[in-house]
Amino acid sequence: MTHYAWTLTAHGRQDIQKVTTLAELEDILRILDLPGLAPPAWIIANGWAHDVPGHGHYTHNEGSKDEWSLTWTKVGDTPEA
Repeated sequence: MTHYAWTLTAHGRQDIQKVTTLAELEDILRILDLPGLAPPAWIIANGWAHDVPGHGHYTHNEGSKDEWSLTWTKVGDTPEA
């Protein structure tokens, strides 16, 4: 199972930093009340960095009061139990 360290930054909120699988990250995004949230699977699928494998970034409404961003980095694989 692959795990990712990620940080979510949003105006007026404390940053959230965790290490989870992408499926767990998608679940957390569904729970948060972020403005203009696209489907979490779409955010992950479209935020991959093309020049750095295992890394991704997504920014919503850059420069607006509703801006928030998510950055993730692959930290490792663990064997399936």
